Amino acid sequence: MDDLYPDYDDTYGGKPLKLRPLPSLEQNGTAEYKSKKRKKKRKDKKSPSKANSATQTIIPKRIDYILVYPKEDENDFKDNDDIEDFKNRMELRRRFHRAAREKEGLEIRERDMGEKIYVLIHCPFKRMCLEAEEVKLEMPLEGAAIPPKQANGYLDQLKSLFVTDDEVDFVSAPFIVQKRAVFKGIDQPDTFFSPALRSLLVHNILINIDVREQGDENTDFRDSMRRKGLPFMLMKKVYTDRFIMHEESPYELEEDEETREIQRSLSKERGDFNPNSDPREALHRTWCRWWKFQPLWKIRNYFGEKIAFYFAWAGEMASLLWLPVLLGIAIWADGLYLSIKDNMEYNEGLAEMARQRDELIDAVRENITLYNRTEDRLLYQNLTARAQEEDSFFGSIADKSLEILDVFQKSFDSAVTPYFALVICLWGTLFQECWKRKHARLAYEWDVSSYHFTEPDRPEFYGTKEREDPVSSLPDWYYPFYKQFLKFMASFGILIFMALLVIASALGVIIYRVIIGVLLADSSTLPRILLSTVAATLLNSISIMILGRLYDYIAYKLTDWENHRTQSQYDDALIMKLFAFQFVNSYASLFYIAFFRGLTAEDGILYLGKQYEDSCGDDNICMPLLSLQVFVLMIVKPFPKFLKDIIIPWLKKVLKKCCCCRGKNKVADVEASKMEKADFMRKEGAKPPLGNFTLGEFTEKTIQYGFLMLFSCALPLAPFIAILVLLVDIRVDATRMLWMNRRPIAFISGGIGMWYSILDFLNFAGVVTNGFLIAFTAKWSQNFTLAERLWVVIAFEHIVLSVKFFIAYIIPDTPSDISLAKRRQRYQIAQILDKAENQGPIKISCFNRLSYAEDGTTYIGQSEKFPSETKKRKKKKLKKRNSEESPDTPPQLDPAYPPEVSPSDVYQPPNPTQLYGLDGYQNNTNLYSSIQYSPGSHASDLAYPPTKINAQGNIFF
Repeated sequence: MDDLYPDYDDTYGGKPLKLRPLPSLEQNGTAEYKSKKRKKKRKDKKSPSKANSATQTIIPKRIDYILVYPKEDENDFKDNDDIEDFKNRMELRRRFHRAAREKEGLEIRERDMGEKIYVLIHCPFKRMCLEAEEVKLEMPLEGAAIPPKQANGYLDQLKSLFVTDDEVDFVSAPFIVQKRAVFKGIDQPDTFFSPALRSLLVHNILINIDVREQGDENTDFRDSMRRKGLPFMLMKKVYTDRFIMHEESPYELEEDEETREIQRSLSKERGDFNPNSDPREALHRTWCRWWKFQPLWKIRNYFGEKIAFYFAWAGEMASLLWLPVLLGIAIWADGLYLSIKDNMEYNEGLAEMARQRDELIDAVRENITLYNRTEDRLLYQNLTARAQEEDSFFGSIADKSLEILDVFQKSFDSAVTPYFALVICLWGTLFQECWKRKHARLAYEWDVSSYHFTEPDRPEFYGTKEREDPVSSLPDWYYPFYKQFLKFMASFGILIFMALLVIASALGVIIYRVIIGVLLADSSTLPRILLSTVAATLLNSISIMILGRLYDYIAYKLTDWENHRTQSQYDDALIMKLFAFQFVNSYASLFYIAFFRGLTAEDGILYLGKQYEDSCGDDNICMPLLSLQVFVLMIVKPFPKFLKDIIIPWLKKVLKKCCCCRGKNKVADVEASKMEKADFMRKEGAKPPLGNFTLGEFTEKTIQYGFLMLFSCALPLAPFIAILVLLVDIRVDATRMLWMNRRPIAFISGGIGMWYSILDFLNFAGVVTNGFLIAFTAKWSQNFTLAERLWVVIAFEHIVLSVKFFIAYIIPDTPSDISLAKRRQRYQIAQILDKAENQGPIKISCFNRLSYAEDGTTYIGQSEKFPSETKKRKKKKLKKRNSEESPDTPPQLDPAYPPEVSPSDVYQPPNPTQLYGLDGYQNNTNLYSSIQYSPGSHASDLAYPPTKINAQGNIFF
C-alpha cells in the first residue's frame, strides 16, 4: 500500500505531516484516494500559478491518533460464521470512517504496515476548537499572565536550586469559539493546543461517534443502542488496538541507557540541547534526577492531569515523610542500643551456664572413674552430646543467626513506642491537610476545577427496559436499580467468601508451623528453622500471591457482571473491590500476630492438645514478631514490580552486550540510525501499553501507606522504607513511561478521586489499631491489668482524634493566596470577556480554514467561518467568491488588501508588556519564520501582514 503514496510524508511525534487530499471510503471499509490524470504541461515562466501548483497540496498536519486493525481478506476464512463476522467488521469500520469524516470532520488515511493497517487520524483546528468548547476546556487568556512569586529569604533561594518548573501561569477561562480572540496563542493553530490536549480531544470525539445508520431513533434492535464510539469498535474487534505516539527524540535511537547518558553529557558540554524541540528528553533530564523536584507542570503537559496528580500526591508524601523518617531512625537506633546491651548481658549469663556445665562434666567424669555407675555414664553422654552440638559449626551458625534476628526484632519495641505511634497518627492528618492545600493549588493552576467531560455509556452496558431520556426526550434503554442492587449484594457475598478463604489459608499455614515445631522440638536448630519458620513463610507468601491473582480475576468478572453504565462508575467499583481484598490479604497475618497469637488455651490451638500452642516465645510478647513480619512485607510487596521494571530490563541489556550478540547489535545500530518515519510508528505501536496506571500505582501505594499507619508503633523504620520505595518507584516509573511504554491518553482529572476517602479510612483505622497495639501487644503495657489496658486504648484514641480534628479545623483546605487569586481571576475573566463582546468579532487568520476543491486539492487562505457567523457576512462572502475566477482555475495571488477589507480589520498583536505583564515579560516576536502560502490567498488573511512574498508563495516576516 505504500506505493500509493509516493510523495506522502508521514508525521510522528511533534513534526508536521504533509497530507494528500482526503480519502473516500469504499464499501470494503478501506481508504482509497481519488486521483485525476494530469496532462503534461509545458513550463511557462510567465504563469507563476501553474509553476507553483505543486505547492498547493503540501499542508502540514499532525497525526493525533492511530487505530490498528489486521490485514485480512474474506478468503482467509472458511467458516460461514467467521465470514459473517468479517463482513460485519468491515461494515462497522466503513460506518465509523464515514461518521468520523462527514459528521465530525476528521481527516483519515490508512497506511499498510505489513500485517497490520494503521489508520492515521488528524483533527482540523476548527473541529478541535468546537470540541474544546463542548467539554468547557479552560485555556489561558491573552495578556493575563500571573507573575511568579519572588524568592524571599535564604530558604526560598535554597529551594529554587531544586525547582524544575519554570512555566508562566495565566488566567484561564472556558474556551468559547465566538470569543476566541481573547485566548493566548490563538493566532498559532499549530501550538494553541498541546499534543497531549489534541490527542485527548480527538479521543473524546472518537468515543462519542454514533455509527448507527438511523442515529438515536433506531430502537428496534437493543444492541444498536450500544453502537457508539471507539469502545464499541474495540469490543467488536473492528480495531484491535489504538495508541498515540510519543514526541520524536533522537535519544530514542539508542536503547542502551549508558549510550544515552554519554550523548547527554556531550550535548551538555556543547550546550546545543533545545528543550522545546525535544520535550521528552527535557522531561527526562529533570524528572529522572534524584536531587530535583518533580517537574509537575511538564508532567501535566505531557501525560495529563490524571497522571500528574498521582505523581504530585506521591511527591507530597515523600516530602512530608522526612520528619517521621528521622524520628523513626532515632528511635530505632536507641532501641537497637538497648537490645544489644540486653543481648550482651544474656550472653554473659550463657557463658556462666557453659562454665558450670563444663564443671559438671568434669565432676561426672570423676564419679565414673571412682564409682562407674550407669546413671553417671548416661548423664555424661547427654552432657557431652549437648556440648558438641552447641560447639559444632552449623550449631554455632544457627545460634548466631537466631541471636542476630532476636536482637533485630527486639530493637523496634522500646519505651517510646506509644509516643512514636502518636506522632505517626497525627502526621497522617497533617499529610492529608497538606495534600488538600497542594491539590487546591494545582487544580487552580492547571484550570481543572470546572472541567466537564461528557462520558458515553460503556459498550458492555446493556439495558433491559426502555424509557424516555430526561435530557434529550429520546428513547433510552436502562438497567433497573433493584437488579443492580442484587448483583452488588452477591458481589459483596463473594468478597466476604474470599476474605474468609484468605483467613483459612493463614490459619492453615499457622497450624502447619505449630505441628512441625512440636514434631521437631528435639531435633537440631537448623532443620527446625528451615521446616517450620522458613517453609511457613514461603507457604504464606505463595498463598497471598495465588489468592491475589485469583481475586483480581474474580473482581474484574464481578464488576463486568454488575453492568455499570459509565467507565468512571466501573472504575470506582473495581477500586473498592481490589482495595478491600488487598486489605484483608495483606494485613490478615499481621492482625493475627498482633492480637491472637499470644492467646493461650488449655487444649492448645484448635483443641489439638496442650503442647500445640502458638506462643510468642518465653515471655509471650508478640511485638518483636510483628515488627519482623511488617518489615518483611514492606520489603517483599514492591519486589514483583521492581523485578518487572528494573531487574528484567537490566538482564535484557546485559544479554544484548554478550559477545555472541555484538556483531548483530552493530548492524542493528547502523540500521537504527537510519530509522524512517514508518519505522518510528511501528516501534511506537510495538511498545507495551501503560494500562490503567493510576489504579495499579495507587493500590500499591495505599497498601504501603496502610503498613505505615496501621503498624507504625511496631516498626519505627516503616517511614524510611516507605520513602525509599517511593523515591525509587517514582524514578523507575518516569523512565519506563518516557521510553519503554506507549504514551497514554492525557486524561484531565480534578484530583485523586476516591483514593482520598480510602486514605482517610486508613488514618482512622490507624488510630484504633495503634491504640490496641500499645495496650495489648507492646512491652510498654505488659504489667497493666485488663481494665488499665482498656483505659489506655480509650485515652489514646480520644487524645489522637481530638488533636486530629483540631489540626483539620485550623488548617484551611485552600491557601489564602489561592482563594484571593480565584476571586481576582473571576473578576479578570468577566472584564476580558465583556470587553471582547463589546468590541465585536475580530478577524484572526488562524481560523481561515482549508478549502477543498472538487478534485480534492487543498487551498490555504480561503476563509471558512464558524456556524455562529451572521447571514450578512455569509452573503458578502458568497458574493465575493462568485465574482472571482471559476473554481477550475486557482485564484491569483493578491498581496494587497481587498477593497472590502481595511488594515484596521486585521488583528493587531498587543504590546509585549500587555501580553505578559511587566513581571512576566518574555520575547514572543519569533512567531513564524516561514509559512507555506498558496496562490489565491489574501495577505489580509494572516494575523501579521507579510513584508515579503517570494515566487514560491513563501511569506517572510
